[in-house]
Amino acid sequence: MGIIDRFEDEYLAVSSERASVRELLELFVGAVLFVLGASALAYYLLGQRIALWVAAALVVVFGITLLSQAYWAVTGREDYDE
Repeated sequence: MGIIDRFEDEYLAVSSERASVRELLELFVGAVLFVLGASALAYYLLGQRIALWVAAALVVVFGITLLSQAYWAVTGREDYDE
């Protein structure tokens, strides 16, 4: 099983179940750490302006991810059961 298959299996496992508050908190903390690390690396390699753009883009992406996971946590995903 390749790494892409593992990511797909994990995504389907997470998406098919209701997420707990703990899982949403873990996702939030991971997203914050990733944004901080990526923007620090971009700042070191590319400068302040690019680092701000990288951080802003990642905040938008992770924000959408968190909102969608929170929505599916509340409503559930019966369509994956089919």
